[in-house]
Amino acid sequence: MQALRVLLVSANYKPSVGGIERYVEILAQGLAGRGHRVTVAACRTDGGPREEEDGEVRIVRIPATDVLDQRLNVPYPLPAPVAALRMLRRLTGEADVVNVQDAIYATSALALFLARRRGVPSVLTQHVAFVPQRSRPLDALQRAAIASVGRSARLATRVVSYNPAVADWARATWLLPDVRVLPPGVPTAPEVDREEVRREFGLSREAFVALFTGRDVPKKGLDLFLESRDPAYELLALTDRPASSAPDGSHIVPFVPPDHFRRLLGAVDAFVLPSEGEGFPLALQEALVAGLPCVIAPAPGYDRYLEDGDVLFVERDPRAIKDALSRLTADEQLRRTLATRAAEVGRREFGVQGFCDAYERMYAEAISAAQPTPVRP
Repeated sequence: MQALRVLLVSANYKPSVGGIERYVEILAQGLAGRGHRVTVAACRTDGGPREEEDGEVRIVRIPATDVLDQRLNVPYPLPAPVAALRMLRRLTGEADVVNVQDAIYATSALALFLARRRGVPSVLTQHVAFVPQRSRPLDALQRAAIASVGRSARLATRVVSYNPAVADWARATWLLPDVRVLPPGVPTAPEVDREEVRREFGLSREAFVALFTGRDVPKKGLDLFLESRDPAYELLALTDRPASSAPDGSHIVPFVPPDHFRRLLGAVDAFVLPSEGEGFPLALQEALVAGLPCVIAPAPGYDRYLEDGDVLFVERDPRAIKDALSRLTADEQLRRTLATRAAEVGRREFGVQGFCDAYERMYAEAISAAQPTPVRP
């Protein structure tokens, strides 16, 4: 494929930690490795430089405030309006195609508007549907954002998701004619020294360790995970909750960079994610690629990637999680079977090559669709 100038717009990006951030990073590096000129535009909320080069990927950060995250634990940065307009106007003008992440962010709506106005093809990747917040005011704000800012989805040349249920939701919510489902992708897991990694994280050498990662928000289920503790195993949570609040039998550790997280996956015995309102969490993809037995809550659209027996599905209840972990701790054959099935899912569904192939095809389709139809004489 001919090299393209690709602008990826994500409200949050590293050093911010999260699934969308990592998704965009993997896509950016994968596309750059194929010879495309990739720029990531994101809000500057976590101390990153205003502009930098990350290998072959250019990162441009827009001045923004993170007050909603600081006060309400809602990762919704608010960009400085004038700076955002100037920077995104310039960056969209330099791009062959613009790929925006999630329609409800201000940066997404502005980038889609500018791309449409300039005649630049655009692709919207919608990661999630409506996510319950366990708070009526927050749920109301989210619905308002979906009904207002989210309508910018109609400006995109093409709309995609990696979860069929999210695709159906976006199609119905914004009356879109078509939302494609593309495969996600994560790098293969590295080989690690299990004992060394455990020492780094203060874990027991021989204990069965179950890992959770996610923000301290209701949808992720951190409390459900911690309440499932038992003397038969240890719990390790990577999260933004203070480490001092860890109950006996558990460890709470701040989020770590992606390469450290992937090393950690090679040193634990199971991955637990009792979350809801997800697309298909990137941390879960990485756990499957690493060949870890996974204990997860079922969610709409998961059946596109997971078959019966690939993981242990449980209710969002501490007792159910505890029962599943107790089974894994006591049954070595079950652990081996689930590890094998997880690795098979990872190889089958989450290769970076297929991920980048799918986006290249979608960009080419968007570019073709945005070209004016020639008028016959």
